[in-house]
Amino acid sequence: MSFASFHNISISGIATAVPTQKHAVEGQTASDLGFAAAEKLLEEKITNRSELGFIVFLTKTPDYRSPASAIVLQHRLQLPIDCLAYDVNLGALGFVAGIQLGCSLINGLNTRKGLIVIGDTNSKQLEDQHPLLAHFGDGATAILLEQAASSTINLATFSQGEGYQSYLLPGGGFRTNERRKAYNLSGLPTASEDHRLRYDQEQLFRFFSAKIPTDLKEFLAKISCTTTSFDKVAFHYAAPHFISAIVSEAGFDEEDICVGSDVHTDVSGATIPLLLNSADEGKRVLGIAYGEGFSWGFIDFYLNENTVLPLIKTDVYYTEGFVTHEI
Repeated sequence: MSFASFHNISISGIATAVPTQKHAVEGQTASDLGFAAAEKLLEEKITNRSELGFIVFLTKTPDYRSPASAIVLQHRLQLPIDCLAYDVNLGALGFVAGIQLGCSLINGLNTRKGLIVIGDTNSKQLEDQHPLLAHFGDGATAILLEQAASSTINLATFSQGEGYQSYLLPGGGFRTNERRKAYNLSGLPTASEDHRLRYDQEQLFRFFSAKIPTDLKEFLAKISCTTTSFDKVAFHYAAPHFISAIVSEAGFDEEDICVGSDVHTDVSGATIPLLLNSADEGKRVLGIAYGEGFSWGFIDFYLNENTVLPLIKTDVYYTEGFVTHEI
């Protein structure tokens, strides 16, 4: 396993933004939701934005193929010009991988604070009447990390790329740009089959049902914990029978599983943070994430008091970033 322990790095703030309805409005993107979450987080937790050394945006639904949406967010949030900014193409594992990246950057850069943004507008990958639309929601989370006296953060991540076709959006990259086709700049993101999500839920659940219990036991052994060591367990969204099977296999108490009133769908990397909105603070939390790729991972951390801000609901989007498809 890819294991890491981080000492004296604090998760100082978490803010999550979702659309006022289940799905983003026309023109609203993941970075718009990420901006709303990050702006509120910075207003509440940061007095001097020049202290931030990086912003990393983990998303499968960026604004553009280039430039990175994190660079646009750096501008919108008025972060310093020496702030490192880049995107990572990752969805469901975003909460675990994002904190892993952020902690590594704090240890490796000459900075004490940084911002991780995680989010997707999954609904933009499906046409309006698609049966899977009810399964997915939209949202984004901003996480403030800073160098400070804190409990240890333990993480482990895994990847097995043979399952990449189980969650695939082939259009938009260069693998599907056949030479015989001229570039067509008039098409919207869901204009063809190549720009629609191909999702094999059963293959994903089958794989993770077999892998997660074993890998989780190894992770718990690595950090010298048992299933009773945690106050709360936050699973990435999945069908109840899938979570129940893993809970039973791993030996968790059903009462310790986070159930959020705002989480009824797969909100990609923002799912676990949404669950934390309903979790008591001052608790030890185990996060379990899994999704496209296949990719999966675990995180062990303490949720300190006054860390999670109230949920933000917004339909605002960045009008200056709107791009037409006219030539």
